[in-house]
Amino acid sequence: MKKGFTLIELMIVVVIIGILAAIAIPKFSDVSETAKRNACRANMRTIASQEVIYFASNNSKYGSAAEIGMDGVQCATAQLPYDVDIAAAGGVTSTSITITCPAAASHGNIDNGIASWTDSN
Repeated sequence: MKKGFTLIELMIVVVIIGILAAIAIPKFSDVSETAKRNACRANMRTIASQEVIYFASNNSKYGSAAEIGMDGVQCATAQLPYDVDIAAAGGVTSTSITITCPAAASHGNIDNGIASWTDSN
């Protein structure tokens, strides 16, 4: 008597593995994007916190990200620096600051310390 697997048995195993892979791969992709989005949001929170600390110490907004040590902070998705907008009215810098992600609108933004995320994650 010969020992081994028949062609049908091997094909069934391959089909089962294919079905499991088709289910698992999209889940891993979602987890990766969620992690990048959350890292981006954490970076924006850090920049906002550093701005508050700088303002409390110097009684003025900073002129560049390098002044608060955030010039190397980039979005995890696109490796681009964040857009930081300091509002000015009548030539005088105000206390309004907006931090937005340059890579994806779904990462949200922080406006005057209030996070605005487009989803519930």
